Amino acid sequence: MPFLRLIIAVVVRMPLRASASTICKEVLKLAFTRPHSNEALSTADAIRCRITGAYEEKYGPDGYCFEDLLGVDIDLFEIAYKPGKWTLLHRFTLSHLWEQWNYHRRKSGEEFIGDAHRLIFHYGTPFSIRIYPDLSAHKDHLFDQLLQPLKQISHEVFCILFSDKELMRTFSIKVSEAIADACPSEYPNHLEATGVMKRTSFWPTWLREALFYRENGRCAKCSSSLTGVFDPTLKPQVDHIVPISNGGTTDPTNLQYLCEPCNKKKGNRSNEAGGFIYVPWQYSPSKFSRIRID
Repeated sequence: MPFLRLIIAVVVRMPLRASASTICKEVLKLAFTRPHSNEALSTADAIRCRITGAYEEKYGPDGYCFEDLLGVDIDLFEIAYKPGKWTLLHRFTLSHLWEQWNYHRRKSGEEFIGDAHRLIFHYGTPFSIRIYPDLSAHKDHLFDQLLQPLKQISHEVFCILFSDKELMRTFSIKVSEAIADACPSEYPNHLEATGVMKRTSFWPTWLREALFYRENGRCAKCSSSLTGVFDPTLKPQVDHIVPISNGGTTDPTNLQYLCEPCNKKKGNRSNEAGGFIYVPWQYSPSKFSRIRID
């Protein structure tokens, strides 16, 4: 029965004409996905706090603000201009991790070496053993080897946080504020003369599938089915959570799936993100009132 429920959960998320082999691959992917590492889970909490502004209260001051870690440069606009699998959230998370481990390298000795080795081996990163003239050289070499595992952690963090559209909305608003003062003449390939991001009308298949899967095949706003089974005329549309006209980007973190009526109703002035993450159902709390907990 649990496996049957897993198959059903996958099927309702898949496009209507998905082949049996595609469905089977998705089922196996869900059934045998490796759990997220402790490093990714703790980093996801830290990133959530940085986005919501609660980082300093929980973790203490570290001297970095949101804009510092985001980094407004040409690479940011390359990511923000069109959908890519390495998103602004990946970039932001990697920057956070890089600074954290760099601080650990500078302030610690043998402890850093042990922690770095643990991370490198956990993620299976190829590693060459060398003879080091001193402790500092050993730490520097290990720090260089951390880039690949830190990228993998950044992707895990993205997978953990991407389903929270309210958090993605907050993240996208902060991104729009960070790039608001960017000079269009410095980024002519990405910004209009008014300072807003240039539009792209191409939505890759992988992006549509990712949004469809995240929304459980439903409109993020009204929860209407977008599978085409119940209403073949109801077509899904990719929507910018923070509109381009409000400084939004075309990064996947700023996108959601809406039905056509909801997308038209939302317009280009609203920063509202859909609230549906799971398919809702109702239960009666009174049914559990007779359960005894010893």
